[in-house]
Amino acid sequence: MYISCNRNNYLKEGRNMAIIVDGIIGAGKTTVGQIICDAYDLPFFEEIKSDDNKGLVQRMLDRFYADPPRWSAIIQTMFLNDRFKDMKYAQSLETQGLFDRSIYGDEIFARTIHYRNQMSDDEFSIYQSILKHMLHYIEVPEVLIYLDVSVDTALERIKKRSRSTEADLIPRDYMVDLKKHYDEWFEAYDLSPKIKVDFNHVLFDEENKINDDLKRKLLEMVKPYIKNSSNELL
Repeated sequence: MYISCNRNNYLKEGRNMAIIVDGIIGAGKTTVGQIICDAYDLPFFEEIKSDDNKGLVQRMLDRFYADPPRWSAIIQTMFLNDRFKDMKYAQSLETQGLFDRSIYGDEIFARTIHYRNQMSDDEFSIYQSILKHMLHYIEVPEVLIYLDVSVDTALERIKKRSRSTEADLIPRDYMVDLKKHYDEWFEAYDLSPKIKVDFNHVLFDEENKINDDLKRKLLEMVKPYIKNSSNELL
């Protein structure tokens, strides 16, 4: 059972209005998040931010992919802490925001790494304990949008974005295991409405612009969950 899928682990007051876009590495979360945020003027809480912390995150990712057993526990703690801070900040704003991955799905990575024997039982237990404690201060989201892509599609997109040495370091078998756990997590998830989107199609046209039909479908899909400044649904 995924701790993050247990409603009893969260604040009981209600929803925090967060729109969650999730999926395996390379699924297209940032692309989708930017489309939605630009169209509906929402704050965008990105997984890897374009600030002074970006360099640290990328260095830690490079270390993790090069030696997972050595770095898995610390990098998972780092990401979990960052996602908790983002969610607390968003809740303090009392406004709607979109998250490119979030604390709700962070557990998938820890579970995958543990499954691959790259995180010890004790490390995974400590991670779960920290996560459960954090969730007591978090409300459940408004909606989850899961971008469902094949491992091959994701790996091709990772190569194209050329984020540091990521494409050369991520093993295919790791992506296969990650995809397996993502699908399990999505099936178990019942905190809020959830939408699965087949995202294996071509995202950009020959001019590197987002496909208009795809953009329209994404915006129509999420519109029922967008609130205006008075927190009323559009």
